[in-house]
Amino acid sequence: MSVKVYYQHREQGPELVNHERELHHFGDACEVIDHYPWARELELFEEHGEGGGFFFLAGDENSRYASYQFTPLEAGKGLLDLEIVLKPGVLGLFGRQAVSVSFELVSIDEAKAQIKKLFDRSLETLYSQHKK
Repeated sequence: MSVKVYYQHREQGPELVNHERELHHFGDACEVIDHYPWARELELFEEHGEGGGFFFLAGDENSRYASYQFTPLEAGKGLLDLEIVLKPGVLGLFGRQAVSVSFELVSIDEAKAQIKKLFDRSLETLYSQHKK
């Protein structure tokens, strides 16, 4: 299964620039994370009050999907959140099969270990592992 990643960081000026890539291997996800300008973005976050981050998506966001949002907060660490939707339900409520998990503040390596699951596990497996 391919995974899309959407991420933001500044390139020339103070404005965040949107980027999007389709990833076919976990190594591609590691490359995106490793080449992110962590130090510069954290410095500019302090200055401008807004920062970039990552959104990894497996599946179709309008129906069945799993996504990780990874938001850099300090050098080598960030907030990691997971959302899995197996069944969106009627009006997004009735019959919905979904779970959300906040991993709180994690290291880059911990985030990568979680994101790897998008490449080697099914949506059903992820859902059953995180369902309360």
